[in-house]
Amino acid sequence: LQEILEGKGPILLHTERVLDTPEKEAIGWEDFLNMTIGQAVTWASQGIEPTKVPSELILSEPYVMGSHAVCAGAWTSGPKDVALGEYSWGYNRMTTIQGLFGAGDTVGGSAHKFSSGSYTEGRLAAKAAVAFVQDHPDPPTVSETAIAKFRSTVYAPMERYEAKKGNVTTGTVSPDYLFPDQGLNRLEKIMDEYAGGVSANYTTNEHLLTRALEHLRRLRVDLGSMAAKDLHQLQRVWELDHRLWTAEAVVRHTLFRKETRWPGYYYRADYPHVDDQNWHCFVNSVYEPASGEWKIFTRPYRALF
Repeated sequence: LQEILEGKGPILLHTERVLDTPEKEAIGWEDFLNMTIGQAVTWASQGIEPTKVPSELILSEPYVMGSHAVCAGAWTSGPKDVALGEYSWGYNRMTTIQGLFGAGDTVGGSAHKFSSGSYTEGRLAAKAAVAFVQDHPDPPTVSETAIAKFRSTVYAPMERYEAKKGNVTTGTVSPDYLFPDQGLNRLEKIMDEYAGGVSANYTTNEHLLTRALEHLRRLRVDLGSMAAKDLHQLQRVWELDHRLWTAEAVVRHTLFRKETRWPGYYYRADYPHVDDQNWHCFVNSVYEPASGEWKIFTRPYRALF
């Protein structure tokens, strides 16, 4: 990043210097497909033969949520035979929500899982989920009223489109609703410019993050006017809703942690260094629906080995 800022780009990845035997080439493709699939896609899309020519090293967005490199994700229980008491609550990879399990990029606390680690964790989570179902055979009790309310909420964007589609002024511009791609463009712009995205050279600070929260709150209000003209767009509407929750959590955690924990993935310009003395810990958050408030706090990092 510093070299690019100094005008010394592009930065080249000289794979042709190391993938000089058929065995190394096979291992190289396997490693990239396991670790950095995007690089393999770049080679294919640009017609690059990595054993013959170098390729440009392209800066890409840090994970909005994912344990690939920054330990970010949902807080889950560890296995009984390894995890310390406070970090294990019965079922391996179960979140703090009873019966909800996670694996791979959805789960925090463990960096650099890559593809192989993620599907291995998925297998562990699946086995634990089966054990949970076997231990809780009775189906949950949900009222018909609650089901009807949930169904109405889920399908509201399609009903909104049917009721208001005649008011479109031009193209997809409407005074009455937003389509999911329009909301997604807003979300990406907010996170890119204010939360340390590529256009900001992965740099942010307290003022930018505070402003990001203001923009995210406005977008949250506008999600009440989302529309979908088919089931595919309906899926995208709720995907956007989930992304917005994730994005807000990222901004709040980054704002709370007064350091730069992962140089190279993002920088807090007002706290540009790693501060192990004060911040060698996990940061957790809980959203309280009743009050609409976020509770953010730390948990100690405990080395198992």
